[in-house]
Amino acid sequence: MAAEVGLDFVHNRGARGDYYYAETFGAGAAWLDYDADGWLDLYLVNGGDLLAGPSPAGSNQLWRNTGADGEFHFVDVTAATGSGDMGYGMGVATADVEADGDLDIFVTNVTANSLLLQSEGSFVESAAQVGVADRRWATAAAFFDADLDGDLDLAVVNYVPFDIDNNGDCRHGSVRTYCDPERYEPTEDILYRNDSDAGGPRFTDVTSHTGFIGLGRGLGLALSDVDLDGDTDLYIANDGTANFLYRNHSTTGGEIRVEEVGLQAGVHFSSEGRAEAGMGTDFGDIDGDGWPDLVVTNFSRETNTLYRHTGSNSSLVDDTIHLGLAQPSFMSLGFGAAFFDADGDGDLDLAIANGHVLDRAADVDDGATYEQPDQLFLYDDEGFVDFSPLLGLAWSQPLVSRALVPGDYDNDGDEDLLITSSGGVPRLLRNDVVGGNWLSLVLQSSQAGNRRGLGARIDIDTGNRTFHRQLHGGGSYLAGRPARIHIGLGTAVQAQVTVRWPDGGVDQWSLSAGTHLLIQGSAHF
Repeated sequence: MAAEVGLDFVHNRGARGDYYYAETFGAGAAWLDYDADGWLDLYLVNGGDLLAGPSPAGSNQLWRNTGADGEFHFVDVTAATGSGDMGYGMGVATADVEADGDLDIFVTNVTANSLLLQSEGSFVESAAQVGVADRRWATAAAFFDADLDGDLDLAVVNYVPFDIDNNGDCRHGSVRTYCDPERYEPTEDILYRNDSDAGGPRFTDVTSHTGFIGLGRGLGLALSDVDLDGDTDLYIANDGTANFLYRNHSTTGGEIRVEEVGLQAGVHFSSEGRAEAGMGTDFGDIDGDGWPDLVVTNFSRETNTLYRHTGSNSSLVDDTIHLGLAQPSFMSLGFGAAFFDADGDGDLDLAIANGHVLDRAADVDDGATYEQPDQLFLYDDEGFVDFSPLLGLAWSQPLVSRALVPGDYDNDGDEDLLITSSGGVPRLLRNDVVGGNWLSLVLQSSQAGNRRGLGARIDIDTGNRTFHRQLHGGGSYLAGRPARIHIGLGTAVQAQVTVRWPDGGVDQWSLSAGTHLLIQGSAHF
């Protein structure tokens, strides 16, 4: 639907034969309702020309959804809102950083990161003043309340050191293409504590004394309460180094303390004990047992990996083969990954964005291709089934896909998909579920610094079945999901919804299917 709704964005990766490593990894995207009119708008991250430097040709773009005006169209409002950051962009995260009711936008860049603070529809770049303008090559990022003090902290994942003046001449035999990640040293990620006060927003880098100190080539970031103890844990997908799982040990209003437990939890490596090329990642309760399971996408000739939660000691097991994901993902190179209910039956399905990093992949790996088709796996009680071949051109056309993010842009009760392409145009895949009831929830917490209720757990009981969801930022690859909870209910027409808020409070409602609702939390003391 991209062309039909007016999305004529083209990602500019700036490639002209010099094979600068960063050129092959973009581009990010986020759904956000920046103007609070109830319709999801779209932020698209651009690249540019690494050699020439910032220019309008590399500007990010903000597209307003005109659904509130009775149309299904997107209008480029970048210039009018001042949201067009011109850094060589990677990913994006959104949150109300100032706790003023307006959504702000954080952009990860190959050089200095950007923070666009909003005031009633206008954005001002403020990263340096706020303390988040780090110049390392950053990829994924997410806001969350690490210490449960009611305001939002920020995790930023970094990839590798990058110096345009020391560009590698990498070859596979006689074929020049992009370097392998092993050429570059791993680097440290960043954890910022929110120290905002009456003087305005302010973040402090607390990485060194919080335990958030692993060295990796980070690309993906997913958040979840993995051990169901009421706080937010973090998983980082690393490229060719062990993945990280940080268990949060922070106490309410206390110092931030995390512990890297990836080895104990079983998610450092594949089932064969190898560090794979982690790209995108997401959490979701696929089997309805209340515990979050985990997917991470990997390189061609590695499978994507599905770790199922065992329900004990916060441990997960590689269940990829049993769940049917091994063979269909072996030759693909996966990036964006998202659990969402594609068919409205209550089960979480899985969408994967595929595309190689080597523009001459076919010349260096017999059987590999640069452009690859994306995949949609539907879940049933036996595992995942690849339905992509049955879904027409939208899923069979090979492209160089990167970010993938679900969002109900037309407010019809099913989640659509936005998929970006490196050096190409984004695709907006409209979902037209036939039958099936649903609920769409936006949370409003009583905590002013975390008004969207990030970190909340939601239980949905239809009488015959119970679904479990968590509301977190992060996930997929370079992507920002909207702060909405979408639940497919199958044939159920009523549901008991329980929200466990980040401040420890619990609220319940009895809700009818087929509605978009704002759920306001009680004040809990």
